[in-house]
Amino acid sequence: MRGPSAEHATGPSSGTGPQSPEPGIVARIERLGQIVAHGADRVCALLFALVFLIFCYKIARRYLAGDAVAWADEVSVVLFIWIVFLANGLVVPERRQIAFDLLHRHLAARWQRRLEFSRALLIAVIFAVCLPGTLDYIHSLWREKTPVLLWRLDRVYACFGVFAVAIVLRLAWTCLRLLRRDYHP
Repeated sequence: MRGPSAEHATGPSSGTGPQSPEPGIVARIERLGQIVAHGADRVCALLFALVFLIFCYKIARRYLAGDAVAWADEVSVVLFIWIVFLANGLVVPERRQIAFDLLHRHLAARWQRRLEFSRALLIAVIFAVCLPGTLDYIHSLWREKTPVLLWRLDRVYACFGVFAVAIVLRLAWTCLRLLRRDYHP
């Protein structure tokens, strides 16, 4: 979420003409998004700390005890998968994502907004259309297991389902924000 909503800067609506959702609802949704992002940020930081500890343990076992620890590689890979998808879906704001903006930055503000809306809508629709198949495929992975620890792959890749749902919700919210008259980036 991109900072305080426009209602905080301009106050409640004056009642003239059709307006966006009530300021309280917008503020609550944005606050909920911030809480989820903050929680996911802490989870990702914890997972990254675990990766580091497992890496140190593996190095110590290999060079001090002469023992290769196969499970450490597998756990590190699974934790990295979770870190990447949770962080990208729930933590990293849109403005920090990699973007191809050669055209966007040379357009007038009105056209930038239209382009942003089109991009957000297109990606949200693609993810929403693919979501049932994606979740079904993740669910079907319950039969497969990781090679060393024999963890079920549906649990290993459940983070991609969270990522896909988060992308749809975030981009739908972005589209709604871009449609508001009082939108400010």
